[in-house]
Amino acid sequence: MIITLDLNGKEETLDIDPSLRLVHLLRNTFGLLGTKEGCLHGHCGYCLVFLNDQLVLSCLTPAFSTHRGKVLTIEGFRGTPEYYDIEKGFLEVQYTPCGFCASARILLTHAILQETLYPTEQMIRKRFTAILCRCTDPSRLVEGVQRAAAIRRHRQHAV
Repeated sequence: MIITLDLNGKEETLDIDPSLRLVHLLRNTFGLLGTKEGCLHGHCGYCLVFLNDQLVLSCLTPAFSTHRGKVLTIEGFRGTPEYYDIEKGFLEVQYTPCGFCASARILLTHAILQETLYPTEQMIRKRFTAILCRCTDPSRLVEGVQRAAAIRRHRQHAV
């Protein structure tokens, strides 16, 4: 099956097996290892990516569903001003997720900040239940997301 997609800003056309999962397309075909392969059942949240500006679990997403779509992974997000807002916010409060969940946490934070630049503690805690890793203090996570929101607000109003 031939598909064409925008992957991290670059158009890609390839022939894929119809049963291929998006997580395997990203990792095995394109070598994008920031998207983690966890449970493969949609429970752990490690495989989050953006598809057409919406967060999806790439382990549950058929690769063919990306045809004519736009996929953004951590590799494509890294280096953007929005990424640096999150990185700086996390660093300022000394929030450091593990290498297994960091990509998903950064992309989920970006999704939250696209919805609101004033996320509440309750909202953050609820949204992050989608990622099962317990590598860090949840209070520090809340602080990091809220600090990233403040940094983004400042950057957007400074322009």
